[in-house]
Amino acid sequence: MTKESKETEKSFKETITKNKDKILGDTVIKYDQTVIQEKKTGRDALERIEETAKIGTEFIKSRPYWESIKNSSQKLKEKGIEQEKKLKKQSPKLYRKIINGFFYFFEILVGRIKLGTQYGVSSLELLEKLARLKELGVLTDEEFAKKKKKILDRI
Repeated sequence: MTKESKETEKSFKETITKNKDKILGDTVIKYDQTVIQEKKTGRDALERIEETAKIGTEFIKSRPYWESIKNSSQKLKEKGIEQEKKLKKQSPKLYRKIINGFFYFFEILVGRIKLGTQYGVSSLELLEKLARLKELGVLTDEEFAKKKKKILDRI
């Protein structure tokens, strides 16, 4: 390294050393200014939020809007009480309708409602037909006994 470059380097280091305090001071000042500005921005934002909330609360509490909500909820409450009374009054009828509907559905689905019937034919009628088949010799005594037992077990 030449003498001239050594002097330049030394001069540069001396300049930095002299200006170090000034550079550090400027950086601290700028940091403090930024923090202060951010705090101010945060306070402004909170004030705007509070103001907006206050305006919204005042709107909700305003007479026409509040009365509208109050009247609507009162009507709903009255309607609910009316429906409850109607349901209590008509529940026996409703219960009967449900039972009748169930039996109607069951009758359609299975084809019978009463015990001892199958597909609309009573067990007694089936036994009579079975006895005739035995008399005609179509069924043996064993077959007749098995079928008869099956029909009687169903009852």
